[in-house]
Formats: sequence, C-alpha cells, structure tokens
Amino acid sequence: MKVPVKIKKEIVTSWWIDNLIDSLIVAFLYLAISALVLQLPQSQLGSPVWPPAGIAVGALLARGRSRCWGIFLGAALNSFFVSKAPFLFALLAGLVPTIGALTSTTLILFFNKTNNFLNYVKNFVRFSLAATFSGTILQALLGTLIVSYAGLTKWDIYWKVAWGWWVGDAMGVLLFAPLVFVWWSKQSTITPITNNKWSFRSNGKELFLCLSILGITSYFTILGNQPLEYFLLPPLLWSAFRFGSKITTLTVTFTAMVAAISTSYKFGSFYKVSQEINSLIFLQLFMGVILITTLMVLVLAEENNRNSQELQEQVILKDKAYTQLDLINRDLEEIIETRTSELLEANREIKFLNEQLTAENYRMSSELAVTRRLQKMILPRTKELNTIKELDIVGFMEPADEVGGDYYDVLQQNGHIKIGIGDVTGHGLESGVIMIMLQTAIRTLLINGEKNPVKFLSTVNHTIYENLQRMNCEKSLSLILIDYHDRVLHLSGQHESVIVIRDSGDIEIIDTDALGFPIGLTDEISEFIFETAINLNLGDVVVLYTDGITEAENHTKELYGLDRLIHTIGKFHRNSVDQIREAVITDIREFIGSSKVYDDITLVVMKRKI
Repeated sequence: MKVPVKIKKEIVTSWWIDNLIDSLIVAFLYLAISALVLQLPQSQLGSPVWPPAGIAVGALLARGRSRCWGIFLGAALNSFFVSKAPFLFALLAGLVPTIGALTSTTLILFFNKTNNFLNYVKNFVRFSLAATFSGTILQALLGTLIVSYAGLTKWDIYWKVAWGWWVGDAMGVLLFAPLVFVWWSKQSTITPITNNKWSFRSNGKELFLCLSILGITSYFTILGNQPLEYFLLPPLLWSAFRFGSKITTLTVTFTAMVAAISTSYKFGSFYKVSQEINSLIFLQLFMGVILITTLMVLVLAEENNRNSQELQEQVILKDKAYTQLDLINRDLEEIIETRTSELLEANREIKFLNEQLTAENYRMSSELAVTRRLQKMILPRTKELNTIKELDIVGFMEPADEVGGDYYDVLQQNGHIKIGIGDVTGHGLESGVIMIMLQTAIRTLLINGEKNPVKFLSTVNHTIYENLQRMNCEKSLSLILIDYHDRVLHLSGQHESVIVIRDSGDIEIIDTDALGFPIGLTDEISEFIFETAINLNLGDVVVLYTDGITEAENHTKELYGLDRLIHTIGKFHRNSVDQIREAVITDIREFIGSSKVYDDITLVVMKRKI
C-alpha cells in the first residue's frame, strides 16, 4: 500500500520539528548542567562525576541518535561562553563528547537490540560495560589530546588527566543516563512492583516514609560527617522494590550528587577521607556500589514482576476455564454421568498446573534465586580468560548449597592481571551475598588503579567488615590476591596453600598463613599483610583451591587431602590447564562417590604460556 505524498511530507516535517526541539533541549541541558558543575569549587583531586556525559547518552537512548547535534551544540557553547575557549577550540570540544556519546549508544543498541536497558539484567550489564569502556574512554583520550595540544595541560601528565577524565565521564553516564532515559523516553519502562496503577493516595505514605529515612540518613552520613554511608542502601533498595524506575533513578542520582557536591564544598565524610588518602576513591566506590546495586535490584524486581504477572495471567485463564466447565456442568445435568470422568480429569490437570505455576512464581520471587543469579553472572567467562596472553587460566566452582560461599575471580585492567580466591565461612544466602560484595569491592579498587597490596587488602577488609557489622553477621573469609606481572606472581593474603609444580616436575608448596589475616574479623589488618613473590617459568603450573577439595569425604569418612591433590596434578602437569582441571575434578568425584558434598568446591589452574 502506497502512502500519499502529502502524508509523507507531513511525517517528514513532523520528524524534523521533533528532532529540532529535542536537540535544542539537549543543548540547553548540556550547557546548563555544565555551567552549574563548573561553578562548583574544583578540587585538586579532580571531579568525581561529569553529569553532561550521562545526559548525552541518556538523551540519545531516549530520543534517538539523530539528536546528537544537541550534544555538539551544548558542548561547543559551553566551551565558548563558559570556559572562554577560542572558537575553533570550542568546535573541537563539541565534537569530542558527541563522538563519545554516539559510540556508547551505538554499542548499547547493537548488543541489546533495544534502547531499553532496564528491562532485563543482561541488558543492564551490557549497558554498564558499553557505557564504561567504549565512548567514555574515547572521549577522555581525545579530550585530553586536544587540551594538551592547546597547551592547557602538560604532556607529561597526559595519562593522569585522561584517567580522571574517563572516571568522571563513566560515573556521569552510569548515574545520569538511566535518569534521563526513564524520565524522557517515549516508551513506558518500569512500573512500581506493587501495583500497575500506582497512586499517591494509596502509596504516598510509604513513599514519604522512604524518602524521609533517605533524607535523614543522608544528612547524618554526608552532611553530618558520620561514617554511615552504606545505611543509604536500604531506603534505595526499598525504592527499587516498591516505587519503580522514575523515583528510584531520581533518588539514587540525588544521593550520589549530594555526596559529590558536599565533597566539592569541603565538608562531609567523603571530603575528610579524600584528604586523608589524597584520592576520591572512597567517594567513587560509594557512588558505584549504591548505583550498580540499586539499579541491579530494580531490574531484577521488574524482571521478576513481569514473570509473576505472566504466570498470574495463566492462572486466571485456568480459573476461567474451570468456571466455564462448572457452568456447563450445571446447565447440562442430563449428561453429568457421561461427562463426570472428563471433568474430573480436567479439574485435576487445572489444579496441577495451578500448583506448578504458584510454586514457580514463589521460587522466582525469592531472594535466594536473585542472589544465585547474581553470583553466577559475576564469575569470569571463558572468553574473558582467553584474552590473557601470558597465562592459560581455567576455573571451576560448584556450590554445596544453592548459593555458595566460595569466591574466585580473574581480572585484568590496563595490562594488570589480578587473580583472587577465597572462602566465606559456611555457605548459603549470607555467604553468597558476602561473596558478591567482595567481588564488587575488588573490581572497583582495581579499576581505580590501587596497586599497593597492603592498601588493597586493607580497604577490602574494611569494606567487608563494615557491611558484616551492619548485617549483624559473624562470618569471615579467607582470601589471597595474586598479581602477575613480568613473569612473577606476587601473593598476599591468607588462604589455603598455593601449589606450584615446575615444568621439571619439582613441587613447591607456598604456605599463606603468614601473608595475611581473615577478612571481616576486625576493621584494621594492615600490620598483618605481607607479600611473597614466585618466579614463573614456561610450563610451570600454579593451582589454587578451597578446603572443599582437601576436606571432601568418601563413604568411610576419609578425607581427600592435600597429598592426593598434589599427586593428581603431578601426573597431568604437562597437559593443558583444561585437562588438569578435568583430571582433578574427575578424581574428586570418584573419591566422593555417592557421599554427601558438605562444602563448596573451587579450583583455579594456571600455566605460563609465553
């Protein structure tokens, strides 16, 4: 069917008008917010967040990439009128954020196949990765190059300036892109979990209470200089579960910006810490944790709510079918005897399906299922491990319960490889949550460039300890962290012994008891942290494990033991790391047989390949 020419012209005209209006709005927002941020006192440590970067990405996702001219216009006007830059320099300054926002938006749309990144967990994870490690890096490198070429900064600090630029842009995208997308998107996104028809009359008291708690906690934490930062998480998670995306993105952005602004004006708990350590790492860590945790719970709640509604609709359909059958039964009394068996069979089938749907709904809405999914998602993927050029690394983790307490991870950042393995006391929901908190803290510190092993482990311990105190939890964990660089492994922390089998077959056992202290038992462990180095030659094998392997029992209550583990590895140490892992796991399972597995089983095998 052909569309009339007149209608085509009207459609095209309408599109150009909408595009122009949206672009002008984007330009105004970019210019206004940039001017406001630049009016704040500028710390010598840099800006922890650059909101216009998030406004740019959020606007392109909400209204379309054709609105990129607004970003260019807003950034150019900001450079020309606010920063007093020359006209040509202002044009270049307008191109950089435009290119960065287009790059991030294009990758998000390519991987998610939709602009709505808050509808599924996988879409939100892809958004976070694309927003953090694509356009923001590009515009940081180009922007620093331009200001260095213009003589506004020295070339010898190029990478330091680029690092601060990237961190500020990345935090800006993660904070403000969801806010702009939710409030400006053409499509409906997430509704509150309690009721699709949310109203202030029915839910206003609950919202007022939630915001009051958040405001009071913010006052004492951020403005009152009290070390209660993570007490802000409960009301934010409350908002994610109950009030939907608009209120949640607004509250989490407001909370993060209050922390950033108070630090700029030299008061609040984060300013004090930043001056003590000469870094904004704790402020950025706080912003990253509350943002990722709150939005992840928001997306999980929406996904679970959507599945629950689908299941409920199916239950309603089954109930309607049952009602119709009952009406037919009353209307056709003369054929009751001939239809009784069929109706009873249909009734049993309906009840069976109803019970299944109810059980599945309960399971999908339980906290245990949410934690288990989060735990699996943050384990290193095979594709990620294969990108490490110097080492062949494989891992294996099998929880004894639905949620395990073991931790292992392999991370690389700017050529820096960090390997970790740990074991939370016990297993189950609490241990799994602690494992997730541990992984988030380690990744955040690595991204922020912390390389000192004492500061690294001490900061991780302090973070976990404070959370354990809040949870009123008496758990702790063992943890070793390994840094690989220039053919040397640097070990720190306390865990099970590290097994090293040289290419020649010689065996070395590295005892880690003297290298650290259990994480979470006390708030300060710096004096207990030490480091040791292992030279790694070609073909050398290093094996990390948890006590779920050495303390595995067979039907006679005999322990698997360290000697048997070393013997199994020794027989296959010249094979590939995949074959070594399979040999160890196969031997453990044959040893256990039909006996009960009491503890989580975790194994990491690595071999130097170049």
